[in-house]
Amino acid sequence: MLTPLPILKNRHNIIVRMKILISTLVRNNEKWIPMFYNMCESIKNKRQDINFDIHVYENDSTDSTKTLLKGTFISQNFGDSSTPYTRTKRLSKYRNDIKNHIRDLDSYDYVLMIDSNIIFGTHAFDVLFNTLQLDRSIAMATPHSLVGTSVPCEFYYDTFAMGLGQFDSAIECGYEGARHDRHCHRVTHEWPKNFRRDSNIIDVKRCFGGFVLIRTKAYKHSTWGINNAEDCEHWQFCADVRKYGKIVINRDARVLWYE
Repeated sequence: MLTPLPILKNRHNIIVRMKILISTLVRNNEKWIPMFYNMCESIKNKRQDINFDIHVYENDSTDSTKTLLKGTFISQNFGDSSTPYTRTKRLSKYRNDIKNHIRDLDSYDYVLMIDSNIIFGTHAFDVLFNTLQLDRSIAMATPHSLVGTSVPCEFYYDTFAMGLGQFDSAIECGYEGARHDRHCHRVTHEWPKNFRRDSNIIDVKRCFGGFVLIRTKAYKHSTWGINNAEDCEHWQFCADVRKYGKIVINRDARVLWYE
């Protein structure tokens, strides 16, 4: 169910629509980029009550990714994709640099961050949008993210961003069928880290999930970074975000990572 937006008009009696920036970071994503634009277009067509802008940040691609970019984008060539930097340190650098290239960031109500190779639909967006619209205490809403081996099982994939082991069962799986991810607690017979709640909205200390809707103020004033080589870059970012409100996973929003 969509949350209806109030009709707002400026002093010239012109309707003012909410604005959302869709932001993604890519490198060598020639297969996914056309899919990304098509998926964004589906959201834009369905939610014509909202103005969407798309900003793509590309770095150091060696395939045809650069030739597929359109609209607003920035291509960098840091040339450090093979340096001794840890992957998370490089990603921190890129994610923070994105903000330096976004024009009029303060004009947006929300920022929708999408990781490369994420398959998403209009329902996932609507769920996260409703989550923020209905609860002002929430600063950042994230989905229940899956991978191909997790379907139809409900094994939550992005546990590293939560500060857990990569294959820990973070959330109780409610799927009663026979086919489960081999790391699911229904296979390993270990208790999940978080039990199922009455509500599908789970308040967490940190997470990401690859498809994140965040209030612009929280996005603007939060920074990615690591203190140790084994850290996830999202841990510091989430600590900053929580200064502005709660971080939640809404299990009704499902997205899929593909490789």
